Amino acid sequence: MAKSFFMVMLVFIVMACPIFSQEIDPYSQKVPEDVAISPTSDFDIYVESPDEAPFEEAGSPAMEYDMELAHHYSHKHLDFLQACAEKPSVKCGDEVFKNMLDETTSITDECCRDILKMGKDCHLGLVKIIFATYEYKNIASKCIPKSKQTWNDCVRRVGSKIGVPVSLEQ
Repeated sequence: MAKSFFMVMLVFIVMACPIFSQEIDPYSQKVPEDVAISPTSDFDIYVESPDEAPFEEAGSPAMEYDMELAHHYSHKHLDFLQACAEKPSVKCGDEVFKNMLDETTSITDECCRDILKMGKDCHLGLVKIIFATYEYKNIASKCIPKSKQTWNDCVRRVGSKIGVPVSLEQ
């Protein structure tokens, strides 16, 4: 479960704008231009779309759930969250994500500064959308309050040092 915070967000963004495999009539001689064809050992045609997401099958319950979830957000809000996901370093993204999943991972002052500089709306927005996804929805009731606790801890530890007004999360 120690996935990169960025990877989780990027996976969600990819799922929000899904690209599905093209259906190809196996008896037709016509092949779409953007499809690579590789014959297998028994000469059946194997079709691979270059843009196909390799991590989940189209139509899986998880993908359908996450796509439905994405429809509840405006493109403007998803763009905002995508920009938020690009702000912290990969190291800090991993650290923050691991911190929400367990009680033993602490957050360094460096990563607290990253969280506070990205802002409360970014931090909590990312947390809420990630833990609303199919894969993480069952632990949201634990992780979302933990993320607020982490925010407040970072405000207390480094808030006065970054020169940006920050407030505690209720």
